[in-house]
Amino acid sequence: MELGGKTAIITGAANGLGKATAIKLAGAGARVALVDIDRESLCQVKESILLAGGEAREFVVDITQKPDIKAAVAEILSTFGAIDILVNNAGIGWQHQAPFKDIMDDSWEKILDLNIKGTLYFTHAVLGHLAERRYGKIVNIASIAAKVGIANLAAYSASKGAMVSFTKALAMEMGPYNVNVNCISPGLVSNDAVPPPSNGTYLGRKGTTEEMASLIVFIASDEASYITGANYLIDGGRTLGPKGI
Repeated sequence: MELGGKTAIITGAANGLGKATAIKLAGAGARVALVDIDRESLCQVKESILLAGGEAREFVVDITQKPDIKAAVAEILSTFGAIDILVNNAGIGWQHQAPFKDIMDDSWEKILDLNIKGTLYFTHAVLGHLAERRYGKIVNIASIAAKVGIANLAAYSASKGAMVSFTKALAMEMGPYNVNVNCISPGLVSNDAVPPPSNGTYLGRKGTTEEMASLIVFIASDEASYITGANYLIDGGRTLGPKGI
């Protein structure tokens, strides 16, 4: 999964899965454009990559604002010369657990704005470039909530369901341009290198951000060049069904 000479954009790169993905992509040789609103954490991620011999630059962007995205994409192109990979990772939702009837409009609107509109805006901003070059890899981050729904996370579940459908439709449109569009749906994930146990999975533990990131790197590589429109469940068997009889 060699990514030498490729440029990858990762949204929500300041922490969690975005951070792990940026580090994995850089380790595979990609030049990484780190996108987030948290400048301090972005700079820390960038320094980690640089210290490991990788190439990275931070871009402070609110992905719900189309002018900010347009300016960032222009700057990324000016800095790196091309864009090869886009990982739409930025999102919120787990922080807003409550019955939908009790959620105020501004809470669920914020979830939909970031999770759906942010992904649409950033993807749209790079598509012309990818189509012109007739090459590109787009990886969207959904959730098992897109498959089964999660109580008290209705808006989040809706946004991730939209992500999967968007992935499939865009894969159809961009296939003729040699642009692969795929999606991963993580289950229970820990930021710790050694994940805690979990009775919610058949493997008996949560996954790690590094495990999720390894799948993203594969999908973003030319090893996965014949895969498009796919949604990869990576959940330790969480969605297989009830355990036992």
